[in-house]
Amino acid sequence: MVMSLAWSEHTPETAARNPGFETPAAEGGFAADWQIEIGGGADAEVTLDAALHHSGVRSIRIVNRSPMKANVFASFFQGAIPVSRETTYEVSFFARGRNAKRCFLSVGFERGGDRRLYLAQGDFDWQPFTCAFTTPKECSFVSLRFASDDATDGFWVDDVSIARSARQWANLPEHREKRPFDGVFPRPPDTPGSPLFVYDCAKDSDDVQRLVAVLEGLVNRKRPRLYLINATNPPGYDEDWLAYLHERGYVHGEERVASCAALLERFRDIVKGAIVFDANLPGSIQAACMLGGLENALPTTAELAVSLRLPVIMDLRGRWTRNVDAYRELRERYWDRFNHHVLAWVHPRSTSHCVRDYLAAFNVFTFWVSSFADCEPGGDPAAEETFVNELLASTPANVPVMGWPKYADRLGIDEYEGVRWLSEFGKFVPGTEFCSNLTVHSAIRPKAGVLKQRYRTNDATPPLDPGKVYLSVNILDSGDNLWYWQFHQRKIWADPARGSVPTGWCMNVTLQDMLPAVLQWYIEQATPNDVFFAGVSGLGYMNTQVYASRFAQKDRARIWNEYVRLTDRYCRALDIDGVELYNGSWGERTPPDDDTFARFAKGMKRLNYVIADLGRHECVKPDEANGLIGDTAVFHTLTRFQVWSASSETLRNDTADANTWLVGEIAANTPTQRPAFMSAMAISWYYYPSWLNDLASRLPEEYILVRPDILARLYRQARKTTR
Repeated sequence: MVMSLAWSEHTPETAARNPGFETPAAEGGFAADWQIEIGGGADAEVTLDAALHHSGVRSIRIVNRSPMKANVFASFFQGAIPVSRETTYEVSFFARGRNAKRCFLSVGFERGGDRRLYLAQGDFDWQPFTCAFTTPKECSFVSLRFASDDATDGFWVDDVSIARSARQWANLPEHREKRPFDGVFPRPPDTPGSPLFVYDCAKDSDDVQRLVAVLEGLVNRKRPRLYLINATNPPGYDEDWLAYLHERGYVHGEERVASCAALLERFRDIVKGAIVFDANLPGSIQAACMLGGLENALPTTAELAVSLRLPVIMDLRGRWTRNVDAYRELRERYWDRFNHHVLAWVHPRSTSHCVRDYLAAFNVFTFWVSSFADCEPGGDPAAEETFVNELLASTPANVPVMGWPKYADRLGIDEYEGVRWLSEFGKFVPGTEFCSNLTVHSAIRPKAGVLKQRYRTNDATPPLDPGKVYLSVNILDSGDNLWYWQFHQRKIWADPARGSVPTGWCMNVTLQDMLPAVLQWYIEQATPNDVFFAGVSGLGYMNTQVYASRFAQKDRARIWNEYVRLTDRYCRALDIDGVELYNGSWGERTPPDDDTFARFAKGMKRLNYVIADLGRHECVKPDEANGLIGDTAVFHTLTRFQVWSASSETLRNDTADANTWLVGEIAANTPTQRPAFMSAMAISWYYYPSWLNDLASRLPEEYILVRPDILARLYRQARKTTR
């Protein structure tokens, strides 16, 4: 049920000024009330075009000759458009493209953050677009920006309008249901059976990998008996983790299966048959995987079903023409059989099928939201957005959304926008896109005390020197991803330099549910210079600026209290005493409000420190970056990271260049008072321990590197001596 807001008699009239660009500016020759901004030295022009227009006599055209690069763009914008707070609006406009790439509308909110809509790509004639957005609670004005951030021969805009939406997505009542399992993730009730059957599907086709992943979920629901060697990145880690499970006695014996056909024969009694999907409609593939979990069947093509001798129990070919219709029908017909406390946002054609074992085992409703720029077969971005709003509004708060809103570098919704959207509905992202064998790993039950950090603050605190700068360099970002610990992080921890420099590691604390043996390995490998803290932000990746903001005020405090309580529970189980909080983009206010940090400081029983912000915010001044809430130290991050526009760009960095840049960031933002205390970040994707060791060698002698928990202890000590 959606609750509509009543119009306030004081609601401002909302409209874009000069919406058709018909009124020229008094000076400069551009459209009145609109301004041009070209950033990052883009080779571009933004001009009025009297030759091409949807209506009237002119439109605005962007030509951008610069290929995509972070912070390089061409745009025009209008600011200070009055809006009502916590109200849903729609921006409507017409656009036209010629070899257009990454053209978008951005609705910027008064206190930071934005809603971004990427448009169609390539050549297209005038067509209408609509972008819905819901204003935050402290937003009285918005800005509209039309932009191109990749090479584009022509992007035209005309007839811009804003209106209050007929359907409101603010001040909603939370749909509450009791969580039917302990913790935030369901787990198999029994530990792995003996022997564990092992099948290597890494070189199988996509269709076979998808099929055996769902089979693994069906087999492992109650007691795991099947383990897959998947096509992981880096490769071979499924074998490494299996060896560790044997080493620690979590599995006993194994039997290798030679082929997919032999695997199916082994578990033929579990499988009812095949669900045939339409390979040309991504939503049909997604539906077949979900229905496979519900019906104990396997998603497949018609040809594969024949070759594997699987009877077809359901044929989805020709059933839908849009992806969203598949999602909507499954939700309407089968919702009572799905898990209401875990959702998943997964690209239907992802070539990584590993996580589907868990989604099938626990009947996790799985969806995808496409962008106009994707040109996705069967895609209808506006209808998909409406459906997901309905889904998020009708499920409880404080539940994880597995998967990822973006696939590869460009498909789907931008990461920050997707996470913000989920956060508004009180959902967090655990980062499971590439997780493998979760139905086996989540069934592991380590003995009490095994999953606790081993090194305590008191053992390593140096004496306080009043003339020094105490610096904690922390890995703040990707540790919130469960899959990161299963794969990429292990590669980083193999660096022989690890342990030579004090380092704080951002960790997803729900590893204890989903990958407990993986977590155990890291705890065993940790040195006295390694410490873990919870992030980002607490239970998982979420934006504190807007968390639970779509719900009615009376529900928000309760949702927040439960979130902090669960974060505290998971942290104490691991003996973790620090938490990192993501507070939106660098231009946004931090903390978002007076309650944000206090909620954690007062609601977590042994919270030693808070690390605030994923990079330095513009409003944070070095000498005002730290503080105490009770006995909890709060450190705002005082450095940023070098941004990129494609993941391949992270390979451009070498140790010398990256550390020259980071040393400059540290020097420019070090507090002037002494002793000084400073939290800095190093980006996870390329900062190996040897890079941190090199960084330490480049710092002036006055800097002393410490772990973040020790930084907090020294900071409290310094505060007491100055009172």
